[in-house]
Amino acid sequence: MDGGSSGPPFCCRETHMLTGDPIFIGGVPRSGTTLLRVILDTHPRIFCGTELRAVNALASLWTSAHVHSGRVLDEAYALPPESVCAIFSELILSFLRPAWDASGKPRIAEKTPSNVLAFPALRRLFPQSPLVHVLRDVRDVVASRLERDREHAGASFDAVATARLRAREWADTMAIRRQMLSDPNLAYAYCEIRYEDLVRHPERTLIPLFEFIGERFDPAVLEFHRVSRSVAGTEEWSAQAVQRSIFTSSIGRWREVLGEAELDAIAREARDASRDAGYSLDLEGR
Repeated sequence: MDGGSSGPPFCCRETHMLTGDPIFIGGVPRSGTTLLRVILDTHPRIFCGTELRAVNALASLWTSAHVHSGRVLDEAYALPPESVCAIFSELILSFLRPAWDASGKPRIAEKTPSNVLAFPALRRLFPQSPLVHVLRDVRDVVASRLERDREHAGASFDAVATARLRAREWADTMAIRRQMLSDPNLAYAYCEIRYEDLVRHPERTLIPLFEFIGERFDPAVLEFHRVSRSVAGTEEWSAQAVQRSIFTSSIGRWREVLGEAELDAIAREARDASRDAGYSLDLEGR
């Protein structure tokens, strides 16, 4: 694959029953997570607000307590592992519940890119929660992130070093992907959706996604750009992209943005991970 997929546009393990458990969305920044967020939020039964940016930290705290203090909590404080899970699950829900209740919708989804790093922990904390990973060609991800990084860094910006860093971050999420797919106890809750498929074939890609999360696909979700909503904080960079109908012009933009040195840096960090995910980093004909 080069900027798209040759196989099915959607990958998941099995359909979820309708539950009240949160839907968690993750993926590296600039991979299309905000686009999926506003699509879900347009569904009449799903609320998906702007990024909470707390789930990964809370899930990491549970992991630390479970790994380093589990025995003490169980034996000295009468808190067996299932009780500790319940405490942290309720803590995460306590952050989500006020906006969820105010929305009046029966389902909630939370999209923060770093959620993907917490997927293994979230599988334990919310066994029935769908975990949705948005994938995108690492070159387009890096190209988009470099534009923003350059604005913040100014004259001191090192494009090659930053491209290497962003590619490494992308590869780290692919390691989580391999972990989720290789463990049947994790894979049950996991699915992935590719940005390229979402924008090229939105309905064909979204129908199985909604089936997976236990909701009926509603064509109205493709009218997300007609809904006024907040894109505060880290989503401001995506504001223009989600205030217009779906477009495909961002696929392959790396050809206009990245030079040979940046592409070489990306390949060194992410070639194997890209191949595993079905993306080719072959530079011939670029």
